[in-house]
Amino acid sequence: MSRKNDLWDEDDPDTRSLFTRLTEGVITFAICCFLLRLGVCWLLSVKIPLLVIAVTVGVAIISYRVYRWRKHHDDY
Repeated sequence: MSRKNDLWDEDDPDTRSLFTRLTEGVITFAICCFLLRLGVCWLLSVKIPLLVIAVTVGVAIISYRVYRWRKHHDDY
């Protein structure tokens, strides 16, 4: 039988040093913070168009629901 050479093999202990793992953690944290900031800035920059779209869709839905209600309750 051949031995599996898998990168995700759980039998091998983590041989990286503490400094390497801390550096990777700090870099990952910095990248996540940057991406979150970038996402928030993007959402703030498109806030007005998204608000216009949301209001338009809301008015269309309310108008349709009122139309349907009046159509089905036309017995006055």
